[in-house]
Amino acid sequence: MSRNIESVAAVAPATGEPLVVESVEVRAPESHEVLVQMKASGLCHTDFSMMTGDFPGTALPAVLGHEGAGVVLECGRDVDGVQPGDHVILSNIAHCGVCASCRTGKSSFCAETAKAGSRRPVYTWRGKEIASAGVVASFAGHSVLPAGNLIKIPNDMPFDSAALVPCGVITGMGAALSSAEVSEGSTVVVIGMGSVGLNVIQGARIAGAARIVAVDTNSSKEDVAKRFGATDFLQPIATEHTLADQVTELLSGPADYSFECVGNARLIEQALAMVDPFSGVCVAVGIAPGGSELTLPASTFWMGRRLQGTFLGNVNPLTDIPRIVDWYRDGTVLLDELVTHRLNHANINDGFDLVSSGQAVRTVVVY
Repeated sequence: MSRNIESVAAVAPATGEPLVVESVEVRAPESHEVLVQMKASGLCHTDFSMMTGDFPGTALPAVLGHEGAGVVLECGRDVDGVQPGDHVILSNIAHCGVCASCRTGKSSFCAETAKAGSRRPVYTWRGKEIASAGVVASFAGHSVLPAGNLIKIPNDMPFDSAALVPCGVITGMGAALSSAEVSEGSTVVVIGMGSVGLNVIQGARIAGAARIVAVDTNSSKEDVAKRFGATDFLQPIATEHTLADQVTELLSGPADYSFECVGNARLIEQALAMVDPFSGVCVAVGIAPGGSELTLPASTFWMGRRLQGTFLGNVNPLTDIPRIVDWYRDGTVLLDELVTHRLNHANINDGFDLVSSGQAVRTVVVY
């Protein structure tokens, strides 16, 4: 093929505006790149934050989308590992295998991931080249990305479930298994029962946590939280007692681990306050709006308590994504149950209405 093609993409034209679903021109894959026909894309709250301007550094107009699965159509020069016809997950994280991060087991910080913004633009829209938010660009019918960002999957794996793995699933499960390294028999608190929070619960369950407390203001989330592995559900109540106080009372003491999956500075402070002051670990998983700040007593860390972040779960895509796929196939990990709504490409903005209202766990656009 090796020529530009026409496709349809949902373009974010400017801050605060809805997506525009229109024809775009897609350039041919170059050396080490692959052309993928998209089959499914998850709608993540991060995409919504890029549209509203709450996610810093996003240049618009751009093709958004970073949860995707599809089929390889064409390979550029010097491509190894995939070939036309392969079913693939499009990973946000590269793995070159030779940079300092990859050599030291920190593949989520691969140098190739940092270079994504310097690639030649893939899309031309209304006569002008436009950006992609990362390399995946799953809101387009076709994507061109480095072969190192593709993970092959079995041909019988549903695309809509596979599409959720490279963001919400690895972020949540990786936060529990790779970032915090939840220990067997421990107590875990997860705040926010969206896709990421539910996957933190799955990771904590797999790690063997004894008690997993799901926290959400929406009581309807209790059933799904317990289906994914929560042992307890807490709906915070308006009282003089803080959320940390309510969790501590429920557990008869502080938690070993807490995960804030909403992206709210005040909730991060509460999540940190509820863990053991000697050995507790709090992971800020949600992306708080740019410019928000934490206010913490200096004594918070006197005895060893830890606050840390996580980037896409700090996973190694080459080993951790196939492991999650295997867990899905043997029933250990739930993926199908994350998909609460399916839409066609033309109705993608309706999906973000579901995202902003909190009605969906994950909405998937099916191509």
